[in-house]
Amino acid sequence: MKKYFAIIFILVLMPVFSQQGITTFGLQYKPIIPNRLVGFYEQPFNKDQLQSTVKQKWGHCLGGVIRIGLTDMISLETGINFTRRNFNLFFSVPDSGYSAKNDVAVVSYEIPLSGLIYIRISDEWYVNTSLGAAMTFFPSDVRTYTEIEAQGELFQQEGAYRSKVQGAVLANFGFEYRTKSKGYWYLGASYHLPFTPIMTFAMSYEYNNHNDNVVAIDNISGSYLTADIRYFFNEKKVSEQKKKEKK
Repeated sequence: MKKYFAIIFILVLMPVFSQQGITTFGLQYKPIIPNRLVGFYEQPFNKDQLQSTVKQKWGHCLGGVIRIGLTDMISLETGINFTRRNFNLFFSVPDSGYSAKNDVAVVSYEIPLSGLIYIRISDEWYVNTSLGAAMTFFPSDVRTYTEIEAQGELFQQEGAYRSKVQGAVLANFGFEYRTKSKGYWYLGASYHLPFTPIMTFAMSYEYNNHNDNVVAIDNISGSYLTADIRYFFNEKKVSEQKKKEKK
């Protein structure tokens, strides 16, 4: 974990040269995109006669962003985000012909810290890239169940966080359109990679009126890819604000 924070520190202190002296506030929405290429997508939980799968579906991440301009090419970003990871749960017992589908949501709160580097490609357009880390807080465990009442069968899922506070690596790339009076608009993509698996999932099948059960247990990584939409309000440089206050 220490090496990731060291990289961020180096990025922030690099002596390179748009944002210097400006601190601005923005809003962001980042839909979590299920895909097979980047991030967690699907994981089987099988044991004996139980076949079950956890599959990521569309989720949400939204919050506020504070951007602090260090130089004309480098800024520091932090803020707070609310994240909801959504998963489909599939259960089946082929020998008995039983199957069920359910879903579960894993909620967390995140405080990120990233170093951004800008490349200006026109008067109003910039390419941004960033690297950072996040501290994530998981408020509660999760649990769902699906009962086949006529047969006394029960499919159940339980998820327990491995630590209430966890860390993750953040990487981002995107494009920013800056106006002089109507703020900044940003469109990009981010990858969120926890340092360790975020939760332990247990998928179970109870039968014989819940007297017998089969349980499959494994960890969920919790990594994900997002599309990022941000808007930053216009702010004047700190030096300009001070001059205005003196007048």
